[in-house]
Amino acid sequence: MPHPPQGEAPLIAPLRTTDFDAAPSVTSPIFWHFVRKLVPWIFGIVVYLFVATWVVRWDMARHGEPLTDFGADLYGMYMQLFFEPTQMLPHAPIARVVFWVTPLLGGVLLVRGLVRVGASVFDVAERRRLWVKIMSDRRKDHIVVCGLGHVGVRVVESLARLGAPVVAIEKRESDAFGKVVEDLGIPVLYGDARRDELLIEAGIRRARAVVCATNDDLVNLEVAIDAKRENPGIRVVMRMFDERVAGKMRDALDLDETFSTSALAGPLVALQSTEPGVLGVYHLEDGTLRVDMEITVPAGWVGRTVADCEDAIDCCVVGLRRGEGKFTRARYDVVIEEGDVVTLDLPASSVAKVRTL
Repeated sequence: MPHPPQGEAPLIAPLRTTDFDAAPSVTSPIFWHFVRKLVPWIFGIVVYLFVATWVVRWDMARHGEPLTDFGADLYGMYMQLFFEPTQMLPHAPIARVVFWVTPLLGGVLLVRGLVRVGASVFDVAERRRLWVKIMSDRRKDHIVVCGLGHVGVRVVESLARLGAPVVAIEKRESDAFGKVVEDLGIPVLYGDARRDELLIEAGIRRARAVVCATNDDLVNLEVAIDAKRENPGIRVVMRMFDERVAGKMRDALDLDETFSTSALAGPLVALQSTEPGVLGVYHLEDGTLRVDMEITVPAGWVGRTVADCEDAIDCCVVGLRRGEGKFTRARYDVVIEEGDVVTLDLPASSVAKVRTL
């Protein structure tokens, strides 16, 4: 498995579902994919057999040659198609040409079919493209993530943890993050996300959201506009480097969300540099900065309820871990015990109160 660039934290463990032979969940779609591929050819062969049989009988009849019943002639033409002649070569000129052409047509169809099927089954690159196409076609109400850089791959990682269906688009097939995302069991289409046909192949018309996360603001903007044109009801989340421009774009283009990675990371890094246990930060609509942080309960909280502790420092206790257990929902009437670890959601102005505890 390829490793992310130096300095990045390791991604979640790969699901290893991209192996064509080891993915039973796609066996049925693969089967029907080949069926759909073969149906037009089978239909064309059937039509040809009926037309060829009728032409042969018509030409033989007008030249006075004896005829058998239509079913026998149809079967003879079918066997002729696969180099197994059961009837004598007629004397009628047109019928004779049909008898000569039919085996050649059968040979062309056979070779073409073997080449197409063989390429899909035995060629690694073709097999991967087939898997991506099948999985992309199966996606519905999914999220399309455009750009698998440092931001995009984290978005995909988080969506995978949530169990959300994802289709990713990355410009460069040689990109290491693209291979990592493939190993997560997520189809990755390679090419320019600004191409309408690539967005359509990713199922943009059936998607519920698109995340424009490339490192080029203009590309993100163009993809957002194209996505809205193809699917007016889609939710668009767009990355922009300039926070001020991001807000203007959101209002002007009626986008759902725009974000600046530097604006998101700045407050988090600042708080993490001064306070231990900070997990994340976010802004409310009115601009209030709220902080999620994890602390071991201070001695003053022992014996008090969760509701009492929340009132003491204007916070919400959103999780509680006791001993070696996992974090659970903290009910308001739970009594805090010594050694408990709690996750708090509180305004940034209350972080100082936590320090004094």
